[in-house]
Amino acid sequence: MKTMIVFLTCIFIVGCASKSKQKEEGASDASIINTVERNDSLELLSNNQQEEQEDKINKPIPCDIPTGKAINPDSLSMRTEYDYYPLSTTKIKVIITNLSHHEYECGENYSLAYFDEQRNTWETLPTNPIINSVLWIFVPENPTHEQTIELYTSEVPNRPGKYRIYKAFNRETKVAYAEFELVDKKGVKRLRERIDNYWRKNRMVSNDTTAQNIHSTWIQNDDGDTIYVGLMNNTPHFQEMFRRKVVSYSAVSHGEIQYNVPFTQSASSDTLHVTMRTELPVYPVGTEVVSVELTNNNPGILFFGEQYHVVRKEGNRWVFLYDGGVWNDLGHGLKQGGTSHFKARLRPVVNDNKPGVYKVIKEVGFSGSSQKWFMGAEFRIK
Repeated sequence: MKTMIVFLTCIFIVGCASKSKQKEEGASDASIINTVERNDSLELLSNNQQEEQEDKINKPIPCDIPTGKAINPDSLSMRTEYDYYPLSTTKIKVIITNLSHHEYECGENYSLAYFDEQRNTWETLPTNPIINSVLWIFVPENPTHEQTIELYTSEVPNRPGKYRIYKAFNRETKVAYAEFELVDKKGVKRLRERIDNYWRKNRMVSNDTTAQNIHSTWIQNDDGDTIYVGLMNNTPHFQEMFRRKVVSYSAVSHGEIQYNVPFTQSASSDTLHVTMRTELPVYPVGTEVVSVELTNNNPGILFFGEQYHVVRKEGNRWVFLYDGGVWNDLGHGLKQGGTSHFKARLRPVVNDNKPGVYKVIKEVGFSGSSQKWFMGAEFRIK
């Protein structure tokens, strides 16, 4: 392509030089005008031909699938960001990671192929005609690179099914590929059924964090590309677990991410002759429930509801753990000398309760008073 550009430029320069020479030799005005008009026409024709050639050069074209020796995925991983994409997708991100102690190198060039099930063959598709002559070297110390691949739907419309992105490595002696699938409306519904089946099968498995964290799935208007999956604890960590264990589909929506919400109020374990403490000061990792007792030694009647929260100390702040979000609207009164016991659920499956300092907090107040405050029962998990 560079040679072609230089060649066309040379023609343009030669044409301009010829026109200047005719003018210097004192040709008649008529002949000068005719010469200029003729040269302008030739120049316009040359420009049109140049544009046509450039369009032809820049037109996406299929590239042959490389024929080098297949690289073991344990040595070099080549994968797409998601396993499944909607049929309307036009760009796919590829992630290449060196998992070995060897060095790999490749360029930007690639091949794109679609699997024709009827013919049982891989059909090559148009790829980007403009490739930078940049060498990527994958060394163990810096093993990952990403590349965005465009699907030229104006050249060949997307079809449901399997696709592969191939790349050649080490002077085209080795080859790797990343496989993904485009799904139509029927495929989207099948993916949703897959999610539901996973949840029904595994939600009662005690150590399946991902299944227990799912609380709902739906498709808007029952005909869209997006699958909505509600997570009880909706954090980047649990979203990644869902993609890894259930389905990796680019059009899954979990809603707004819940970042660590801080608890900013003070919470005392002993104030105004009211105390709150856990049954034990220390619990093992994986504890499901802690017993809490709230005692009132104040002459006033202590009033409180069913709701409580569990917070974890992270650095210099306390952050809320997921608590289910649903409470019975009941009120309790506790006279002087009385003690109330309740169970605080830690939900270790969805809260990833690591060793550290925790606290059960409950809002209380005296009957007949609008003033309220938080009691806190601190404990540790080891």
